[in-house]
Amino acid sequence: MTLSNNQTITPRVVTFEDAMNLAIGRAKELVSCLIKERGHAKPPFRPEELARLQGIKKIEKADLGNVSAVLLRFASGGVIKVNQRDNQMRQNFSCMHEIAHDILHELKLQLDTNYIQYRTANPQAPAREVSKARERICEAVAAELIMPEGIFGKYLSGFGVSVHSIERLAHIFKVSVKAAAIRIAEVSPEPCIVLLWQPWLRTRSKGLRLAWHVGPGRKARSKVNDAPVHTYVRPPSTLYKAYQGDSAVKSFKLFKVDNTVKRLPTESKGFGRGENRYVISLAFLNT
Repeated sequence: MTLSNNQTITPRVVTFEDAMNLAIGRAKELVSCLIKERGHAKPPFRPEELARLQGIKKIEKADLGNVSAVLLRFASGGVIKVNQRDNQMRQNFSCMHEIAHDILHELKLQLDTNYIQYRTANPQAPAREVSKARERICEAVAAELIMPEGIFGKYLSGFGVSVHSIERLAHIFKVSVKAAAIRIAEVSPEPCIVLLWQPWLRTRSKGLRLAWHVGPGRKARSKVNDAPVHTYVRPPSTLYKAYQGDSAVKSFKLFKVDNTVKRLPTESKGFGRGENRYVISLAFLNT
């Protein structure tokens, strides 16, 4: 079963928000077709299934160096090449990202650059910003394909909005822990912010720095207003205890929320091993 790709769509200029909504809407249609074909909505949602429905004929593994995946278009159909060096979770999301690019190509949307404010006379700036915007859209579409909002939300409600649920959701949907955590912030009925803390290797003293934060809702990382006041922590802080141990810890952290400072309850847990160790926190806005 495939969706028709033969319809002629007149290119049109749309805002970033409209492009995002249209592309995610197309992703939802694709997932609905897959669920109808399967007869059930049980995850995981595999790239091979959705690629076929999108009209992409195959997915091949190859050594792509530092590139995660590429989409090649041929008259006979598209081919996704994914980096065989990456783990399976990374490969899954990379393939969904390339399917998202094909969706954007199919919709023939031209982004309106009026929403971008330029601080440089560089003539390449508009194209560069549009490219970044398209990548953000494809990231959101990939998340919808592999972790459909409604289905992910049901599992999240069953497990509860907590750092304890992250690994379980990652395992069920076959995604990375980081991807599952971000999705929690995007779809959670309980507004929360997800934060990633990593060791700060540029200082002699041990400490963790804030690498990024997302949420609540589907906000671009660079536009999230709800930011922690302190973006670097040292031992013996509670957050650093999460980095050192395997148990989740609870604490309160100060956040800038809508131009005010609020003390938010936070759950933190360490993930990964050795040099790849990091901490994910969930901060809850309405508690």
